[in-house]
Amino acid sequence: MSGYRGNKRQHYGKGSARRGRDHENVAVDENNPIIQCFREYATILDAKHDKYERIVKISRDITIESKRIIFLLHTIDPRKNNLQKVCNEAKDRLEAIFRNHFVNIAKELKDQDPYQYTRAYTNGMQEFIEAYTFYEYSCGMDISHWDAIQKKLTYSSDQNVDSPSNARSIAEKPLNEPTDAEPDEQKRSNETTGETMKLTCLLHPQDFVLGLGDLSGEIMRTCINSLGSGNSESCFLHCRFMQELYKGFLSVTSIRSRDFSHKMMTLRQSLLKSENVCYNVTVRGGEAAKWGTTDETSGAMFQLQPSKDDDDEGVYF
Repeated sequence: MSGYRGNKRQHYGKGSARRGRDHENVAVDENNPIIQCFREYATILDAKHDKYERIVKISRDITIESKRIIFLLHTIDPRKNNLQKVCNEAKDRLEAIFRNHFVNIAKELKDQDPYQYTRAYTNGMQEFIEAYTFYEYSCGMDISHWDAIQKKLTYSSDQNVDSPSNARSIAEKPLNEPTDAEPDEQKRSNETTGETMKLTCLLHPQDFVLGLGDLSGEIMRTCINSLGSGNSESCFLHCRFMQELYKGFLSVTSIRSRDFSHKMMTLRQSLLKSENVCYNVTVRGGEAAKWGTTDETSGAMFQLQPSKDDDDEGVYF
């Protein structure tokens, strides 16, 4: 029986190969309604995939520029008195991202369902939120609300405008000014043409929260750098801020993202390192800076890793 079955399978295989070769030269009727529908579907899917790839490329540019801004903000040193200079440069580069990158994503999302393309630029958006909030934190400003950043990602322009430079956005205004007032030029444009449209780059609340989770790592580095520069008092301020941020993350009850638990673990590790820095400052006093160097032996003091059995109890309401 086994040999018979094998011959039977071999026989079917040869037959299927012959049938495939017989259908190679069959002409396709392009006038067939079914064929025309599938041709139309293929065109729509190709356009969607091309748009997705264009957004991914823009997101990569946003990620690269955001990382450069973060590195720039880490160069703030009270001993060099360069806070104002670095903050002004970071503000200009953040405004350039609003004008040159997010406006292009907003144009790609015009007349489209933005939720179909959020995964295309989620990495760039999270990195930008990290850079933007780190800029506000480093300059002594309050962290912006999600709605305030979403307003900065809303652009208005004439319907016949195609270039990004002609799109008006509240991002063109200074980052620390209110955004409720409409520019006078836009008002005059609305009065003369009467045809305006709004372009919006969707900021998903999940991306905003995950970007805030990444902010903890930068504050932890700032805390350690402050200890190395001799500014030990600011270490406690950084640590208290991270404690409040961690408390807010713990209060989230309904988690709808796989990345949220990973951010929580990273946030907790950064908080433990910052608390260990404050512990060394309290115990060792002026000698604590010697333990905050980049040496492997001394640097290991700040690499506190929680054990698997050390579960966080969380908060209860």
